[in-house]
Amino acid sequence: MSENAVRVGIYWMIASTVCLSVGNSAVRVVAADLHPFQISFMANTLILAVVWPAFRERGDPIHRPTRRRLYTFTAFFGGISNLTWFYALANVPLAEATAVTFAAPILVTALAGVMFGEKVGLERWLAVLAGFSGVILIVRPGFSHLDAGMVAVLISTVGMAALYVLSKQLTRVEGMRRAAAMMTAIPVVMGAIPALWVWKTPSLSTMGWIVGMAAVMYGGRMSMLLAFRNAPASVVMPLDFGRLPFIAAIAYVAFGEVPDSIALAGAALIVVASGYVALRPPASSGQSVA
Repeated sequence: MSENAVRVGIYWMIASTVCLSVGNSAVRVVAADLHPFQISFMANTLILAVVWPAFRERGDPIHRPTRRRLYTFTAFFGGISNLTWFYALANVPLAEATAVTFAAPILVTALAGVMFGEKVGLERWLAVLAGFSGVILIVRPGFSHLDAGMVAVLISTVGMAALYVLSKQLTRVEGMRRAAAMMTAIPVVMGAIPALWVWKTPSLSTMGWIVGMAAVMYGGRMSMLLAFRNAPASVVMPLDFGRLPFIAAIAYVAFGEVPDSIALAGAALIVVASGYVALRPPASSGQSVA
């Protein structure tokens, strides 16, 4: 890749970080009027309307047994992860929720030996331990922090980890744009019934917030894809951690949220551990990775 392309990739990743931070913060605003399940459904429906043409691209037949299993698992984990994430954004301090989700790649690493036959080396296991220690510092099980919102964050993080694995398989049988469209369609299909159960007609101003939120979330997703297209993952992936200080700043200015020192220490552990895992070279089957 040329130096100019890498620079463009960095700019796209910064744009993605800003867009996703703003979009996630907007959920908190809209949640004052609508249930998070309805917000998730409406936002993803608007995004789906934009990416719908991608379904015309040819992919492997869905009726094959192996494809059915892949799509079923992707739908299950995608739907659960999206619903719980929107619920968490409405009920958990934004910086803490964001920090916990950075543990998703750490969870994938912890399960790599079972899923991919990798031998995870000592250094990676130490990173996994540090990352989960950070989660415990933020969640503090048995104390006041472990409420329904924090449980939703944990469930969403497990779902994200599963989606990391499934998305790799999905892009092998589907085009990139079609796979991205499917990942958008899943929350719409899976979230329809929960959304209808809590449905409330939004006001005109709330609808404007939802349209804007959907636009920046779509921009964030597409910017991330363009970042990975133009620059190596090892260059742009660490920039994703910029979401944490950025969303913390938004949470402070807009909602007066200030994480305590223990939560900040936990977030730092997660970011360092996740960064180490993200920057390590991929392992081949049976190869020990330090």
